[in-house]
Amino acid sequence: MDTTKLIYSIIGAVGCSTNGFALFILFHLQNRFSTTTLLISNQCIIDVFASLTSLCLFLDPDLMTRLPESNVAATFICKFWSSKYIFWSCTYTSTANLVVLTFDRYFAVIYPLKYNMLKEKAKIKVLLLLIPWICGFGFIFLWLMVHSVKNGECIQSWPSVGYQKAYSLMCGMYILVAPVSVMLFVYFNIFRALRERVGDGSSAVSENSAARRLNIIKTMVIVGVTYVICWAPTEICFIYFTLGGEFDFNGSIYYITVAMSLCNICINPIIYTFKYNDFRVGVQKTLPCFKYLLTLPCHKSASTIQQAFPSGTVSTNVVT
Repeated sequence: MDTTKLIYSIIGAVGCSTNGFALFILFHLQNRFSTTTLLISNQCIIDVFASLTSLCLFLDPDLMTRLPESNVAATFICKFWSSKYIFWSCTYTSTANLVVLTFDRYFAVIYPLKYNMLKEKAKIKVLLLLIPWICGFGFIFLWLMVHSVKNGECIQSWPSVGYQKAYSLMCGMYILVAPVSVMLFVYFNIFRALRERVGDGSSAVSENSAARRLNIIKTMVIVGVTYVICWAPTEICFIYFTLGGEFDFNGSIYYITVAMSLCNICINPIIYTFKYNDFRVGVQKTLPCFKYLLTLPCHKSASTIQQAFPSGTVSTNVVT
């Protein structure tokens, strides 16, 4: 167990470092106020909070069981901290933000004209940034409500076993089924739209612009696939147990799957560093010492892009 706690703590520390680094670079990007960059920054902020709470919870597990003498204070600590409500809320918020990011790319490609008109409106940007927080902290609110203090300890108290199982299945749908379904639908339609879109003289774009847009989409696809790889094992095990299967929550398989899910909070900035060209440019300009480590590839030529989408050229209406 001590080794497991150490591993979880290390993952939390790495998450704080990588996401903090990403926020530093994103803040210095020239397009830092674009909708996509703001959503990526929001993802990093959420993951920083998740990493911090993870680090605190696993570095000193007794923090979860220490309750003050005051009944009011004990109830507050039990519901918001001992129950891991803040940690799980950040996790669910991170998932919601990834879904919003995915839809951002979808509307940018499928409905480019409307997206162009709406993307610069401050109210729209604020709404997109708030939606993940509202969804994450709102969806897990019931988890807060079922925790209470009894005999000086923080315990769970569900109305019934069936009620608990139904909620557990809903959590599995939220974390795994819904995001995977959204990503499959969105990216399938994005690549189909790009392949079928036939360019003309008014819709021709520069090679750099087309390559940049494709780079953003490919980066988000990698982020999505990584999310599935990290979260699928633990959620499948949890859903299996909820449906009546046997599963050892003290076994090594459980701790490995949890470690994999925690890795997701620190891996996205690494993907941005090596795959997202705008981010790599920001790293090179902000930290010149990385200039030769992160050498950008040459922009794809028009013929290369056309080979990727042989049915036609990429339209200028595809926005970032």
